[in-house]
Amino acid sequence: MSRSAALLSVPPAAGKFLALAGAFCAAAVLSRVPARAQTIDAPIASIGVPPVAGVGRRDPGCRDFKRRPVRLIEVKALGDAGRAEYIGSGPVIKVDPEIMQRLPEGLQLFFELHECAHHALGHLFAPTLDSEKEADCWAIKEGVRRKVFTPSDIAQWRPHFENSRGSVTHLPGPQRVAFLANCVEE
Repeated sequence: MSRSAALLSVPPAAGKFLALAGAFCAAAVLSRVPARAQTIDAPIASIGVPPVAGVGRRDPGCRDFKRRPVRLIEVKALGDAGRAEYIGSGPVIKVDPEIMQRLPEGLQLFFELHECAHHALGHLFAPTLDSEKEADCWAIKEGVRRKVFTPSDIAQWRPHFENSRGSVTHLPGPQRVAFLANCVEE
């Protein structure tokens, strides 16, 4: 038996223990994934987060599905307006200041709210094929509810989305703007 094969061989009793331990760990991780009870209609305020005042702040007024505050950090050359991530165990929204400064204030806030939605809805732990649409709809409804932008502002964002080809998960720009307008009407 080769040395690597000997390292990989496990006695039957240990194999049962490892299988049981693996199942326990999987159950522990899955129990932390949020239930879909927090729908895209749930505004941030309904999960205990105060409304945001202004754009370009360090505190986006966002909480994740465990109600932990989400920090906003600036990262140059991020390659996108924003991203929802975890640094260590802490939820963060990364924004590219160079991209954001070229956008209208309402659109900046929309992108921050979109990333907040990924945290609030638990998309980083339980993504779906509709995660991006859910985050878009949640963000647009929340921004309108907070009165930081209006439904008419969405139409003015079209030029900023026009050249976006979309991706596997994101709608192409013109379709995305139409989708956002439909979310407001729901």
